[in-house]
Amino acid sequence: MRIKISLDAARGIEYLHNYAVPPIIHRDIKSSNILLDSNWTARVSDFGLSLMRPDNDRDFTPTKAAGTVGYIDPEYYGLNVLTAKSDVYGLGVVLLELLTGKRAIFKMGANGGGDPISVVDYAVPAIMAGEVTKILDSRVGPPETKESEAVELVAYTAMHCVHLEGKDRPSMSDIVANLERALALCEDSRGSISSDPISIASE
Repeated sequence: MRIKISLDAARGIEYLHNYAVPPIIHRDIKSSNILLDSNWTARVSDFGLSLMRPDNDRDFTPTKAAGTVGYIDPEYYGLNVLTAKSDVYGLGVVLLELLTGKRAIFKMGANGGGDPISVVDYAVPAIMAGEVTKILDSRVGPPETKESEAVELVAYTAMHCVHLEGKDRPSMSDIVANLERALALCEDSRGSISSDPISIASE
């Protein structure tokens, strides 16, 4: 269900980037801006910070960086350069939240009394080390055999989404393709990560 929700959200953002006329950059992709209807279908909401993307698709600089702490693209925040890849970063954080059950910024420790840490800093090292199971939300329980590949695919996709530099992040179309494959792996046991490369091509 979490993979389906992330796929619905990714398709919504892909529409904004690739099919809306003119294209739109949301600028505030976060879990609280992804709403669920009675059928658990996810929809992207809150376009208060959205900007139209220029026709020439070049980077442009708004008056100041905007977004939510924990989800805002560090490249956008630091350099004030906005691209569609800023939305990709935000979605990457949401994917990590879905995997770990943690907030974008949370406190470590049994009683939440430790220092604040971002879910990116918490999850990415484990994913890079091939230890995805160590960070999965314990409330969900360990994935079944056919779901393990799907979870790994989502984790590696999320890791690529939160690269510091936008040029190293996948496009929304790549993300949608990966999430579609992950959902298919959950629905049946066909396919494998090793036989089908992860889509991480830059725009």
